[in-house]
Amino acid sequence: MESPASFQPFFENFGQSGAPHASSVNTAAVEQLESVLRGPTDATGRGILLRAPRAGYGKTHLLEQVRQRLTHGHEFIPLRPLDGSKVDPKAAVEDALRRLTRQLPAGGGLTVMDLHARHLLAHGLQPLVLSGEVPCQDRETAVEALRQRPVETFDFHHPQAVTAHWTRENFEVLGPRLSLEVSKTTGCSLNQVAFWLAALFQFSVAAPEHPGRTGMLMQKAVEGADAERFGTLLALLSRFHRVALVVDDLEGVHGDPDGARRVAGFLATIRQEAPRVDMVVSVNDDVWDSSFVSALSGGLLDRLSEVTIRLDGLSDEAIISLLNSRPNVDGRALLARLNLSPSDRYARRVLRLAAEIAPEKSEASSQPESGDEDSGFSEDREEARESVALGGGQGG
Repeated sequence: MESPASFQPFFENFGQSGAPHASSVNTAAVEQLESVLRGPTDATGRGILLRAPRAGYGKTHLLEQVRQRLTHGHEFIPLRPLDGSKVDPKAAVEDALRRLTRQLPAGGGLTVMDLHARHLLAHGLQPLVLSGEVPCQDRETAVEALRQRPVETFDFHHPQAVTAHWTRENFEVLGPRLSLEVSKTTGCSLNQVAFWLAALFQFSVAAPEHPGRTGMLMQKAVEGADAERFGTLLALLSRFHRVALVVDDLEGVHGDPDGARRVAGFLATIRQEAPRVDMVVSVNDDVWDSSFVSALSGGLLDRLSEVTIRLDGLSDEAIISLLNSRPNVDGRALLARLNLSPSDRYARRVLRLAAEIAPEKSEASSQPESGDEDSGFSEDREEARESVALGGGQGG
């Protein structure tokens, strides 16, 4: 039987919710990556290599599952090389800010970046309060508020947030001192810290309903952006949350050692600027072997693969789980009909073969008899897209 057109591959993009997860597909790898990414905020980041024999094993789907599991306390920043091999710092900054300026549910227009900015301002102000450089009647109470309630303390839009309003009135003088303190604790360039602190301050004090405040932040940040500016942004974020930089579209590097060097060099710069950031490189074996292995020094290869997580062929139980995720499908019975070879045991291939043999219509009639059950592989386009997405991925 010819596979329906609606079962053409659907490729997920990291950071966008995809299809429901089949419970037994890549479970061990999901748990391993989640375990590696969990850790104290001040822990040094690691280079994590996620490998699969070829596209279709579900790397992107796995990454999205982990992202959804670690929503609280983690920031996942996608890095998308242009044409799969060129890293543009301006695009990297813009992509990061687009994600960070997403509005919070029931937040009255506030964004994730508002919360990060308030943590950053509270962090910089603490030593100035403790030293007496910032006048305060009760230093201990003020510092406790900065440590425990930074979001409320720096609510620039609440009339009773005294610290926030005092900071806004005195930021022209206070800004350089805050930048110096933050630069000391992060180890980042004073100029870069001052840039981000001023940009995020202007973003934070603007009314949440202001239609142009996100655009103004992006315009200012992208102009003249380089790897150091992007790295400093990640370093500032990683003071308060675990941050994972995810590279998940490297098909363009295949057979291109120069492209692999550019990507690896950019990541090395970011690691230097933001040592707490975890870096996840998702790649197929052919791309890794043809480009990275031949182009990079042993030391750089080791830094990219401090932890290696590998996706291999699916077990029978995983395939049954994948097939059972479709409505009205007996996964065990269908598996018996697939006659899979060892090289077929990955999600995208399984779903394609299942679509080809599913008893969707009888040869005698183009219409099902009344009362016939749906095989679960109907030509409904949206269901088909969801099904293939279980094993799909941008290159994975």
